[in-house]
Amino acid sequence: MRRRGSLLEWLWNTVQRGERRIIRVMVLASVLLLFMQLSAIRDPLDFYMSVSAKVEAPPLELPGLANSELEQSVKTWQITLKATPAAPIRVVQNGTVIANLAKGEQQIAVQSGQIQLDGIGIPQTIRVQVIKKDTQLLEPRQNQIMILQGNIQNLIVKP
Repeated sequence: MRRRGSLLEWLWNTVQRGERRIIRVMVLASVLLLFMQLSAIRDPLDFYMSVSAKVEAPPLELPGLANSELEQSVKTWQITLKATPAAPIRVVQNGTVIANLAKGEQQIAVQSGQIQLDGIGIPQTIRVQVIKKDTQLLEPRQNQIMILQGNIQNLIVKP
């Protein structure tokens, strides 16, 4: 037979182990809650806009141009981009800076292919919208919006 004292000791030790586990779970839950609250400091609308921009117009890796495409005459189209708020976003095509959106709205002559909106080094979230475009262009779409959060977004120009 067991002694009553050892049974009480066993019960007491079991309760203490359970308390330690509960305290560990509570500390872990508190740390997790703290991280969740820190991530909520960022505006949820900005987070949604950046995610939807990535889904709506994902950056594309374009393969090298085929010879038949290179032989076509180079044609340019006019598009007007507006940055809100105005920021020194560089517009790059074929490795050359073709415009800067520091004044907010800028009309740009572009060729078919891909242009990049370079917002690296800009700490705030910038919305770039296509205000006007030539009617012959299928891409970019009228009023298309790209969200830049210190990154580079690609924009396709396609007749």
